[in-house]
Amino acid sequence: MEGPENNSLTVMELTDLHKTIHDDAEDSEELSEDDDHLGDDRNVRHPGGVIRVRSMPQQPNVLASWADTGHVHVWDVGPQLASLDGPPPPGMTSTPAPLQTFAGHTDEGFAIDWSGVAAGRLASGDCDKNIHVWMPSAGGAAGWAVSEAYVGHTASVEDIKWSPTEENVFVSCSVDKTVRVWDARTRGRPMLGIEAHATDVNVMAWNSLVSYLLVSGADDGSFKIWDLRNFKAEAPVANFHWHRQPISSVEWHPTDESTLAVAAADNTITVWDLSLEEDAEGAVNKKQAAEAGADDLPPQLLFVHQGQTDVKELHLHPQLPGVIMSTAADGFHVFKPANIDPGDKWTGGGAAGAADADM
Repeated sequence: MEGPENNSLTVMELTDLHKTIHDDAEDSEELSEDDDHLGDDRNVRHPGGVIRVRSMPQQPNVLASWADTGHVHVWDVGPQLASLDGPPPPGMTSTPAPLQTFAGHTDEGFAIDWSGVAAGRLASGDCDKNIHVWMPSAGGAAGWAVSEAYVGHTASVEDIKWSPTEENVFVSCSVDKTVRVWDARTRGRPMLGIEAHATDVNVMAWNSLVSYLLVSGADDGSFKIWDLRNFKAEAPVANFHWHRQPISSVEWHPTDESTLAVAAADNTITVWDLSLEEDAEGAVNKKQAAEAGADDLPPQLLFVHQGQTDVKELHLHPQLPGVIMSTAADGFHVFKPANIDPGDKWTGGGAAGAADADM
C-alpha cells in the first residue's frame, strides 16, 4: 500500500453471510459501516508490504508473513482474535513486536508454509533460490532455530508445501520449471526432482486425503496432477490447459479427494472434479457449447467464477461445504458455486456452472 504506515495485517470476522443483493448504493453503505466497526486495534502494523501470510494449523493465532523487505516475521495475533468475541484484552496494541524476525534470506519471496504434522515447523523460500526451514525451540521455549539454505533450485522458489503425513518431507516449485521433493534433514540436495512444466512453476498443493497426489500450476496457464509413486516428467496423472494466463493459486477440496480449485491471472477461478469423464449428457453439453462458440470445456470443469481482477489466492473453507474465499487486486470474494447441493456433492460434468452465490 502507499505509505509504510498503511502496511498491516487485519484480523476480521465474517458473520451472517447470505446471498449478495447487487445494489451499489447499499453495498457502499454497508462497507462504510464495516470499516468503522473494525477499529484500528485489530490491525497489526507490518514492517514493509505484506507479500503472503500463513496461519499455523495447530495455533491459528500464530502467523508467518513474507515482507517485501526480504524479512520473514512470525506474529501472535491472539489478542486481536479475542477482541472479535468481546472487549479488547488489556494491553492489546496495533504495534506488537514480532515473535521472531528472520533476516537471513538474500531476497524477498513468496514461498512459505507451516507443517500440519510437526507443530511450529515452518519453511520459507525466496526469489534468490534459497529455502530455509524453521525448527521450533525445544522444551517449550519461545523462538525458532532457522537452518542454513537448502541447495537444489537454480532460480526463484515460488511455493512450498509440507507433506500432510510426513513431518520431514516438503515439496517446492520454482522459476527453474522444476518441482522438487525434500527431506528436511538433508540440505545438500532434494530427494526427487523433475522438470514439471515448460515455464515457471508458480504454485502447488498437496492432497490431504490422498497423500501421494500433488497439483502444480505454471506460467503458461497449465496445471498438472502428479502421483509421487511414479514421479516422472513424462507421466503426469493429468494435464489441463484451459486457463490462458499464469496460474496464481491451487487448492484441493478438504473433504473431496478428486476436487480442486484453480485461480489464474485471466481473472477467473475454476472448480474441477477429476473423477468425471465425458458421458452422453456431457457430449450433448459439449455440442451445445461448441454451437455457442465455447467448445473447449473439458468434462472435469464444474464451475467458473468471474468478477475479480488479478486473482491472487483462493482457499476452500474447511467446515462450510463448497464455500471459497478468494483475494485479488481489487478486494476479496466469499462465494459458493451454484452447482453444489447441501450434501456437499458437486454436480456438473461437461459444462461449467453458470452462476454462484456471492456472500
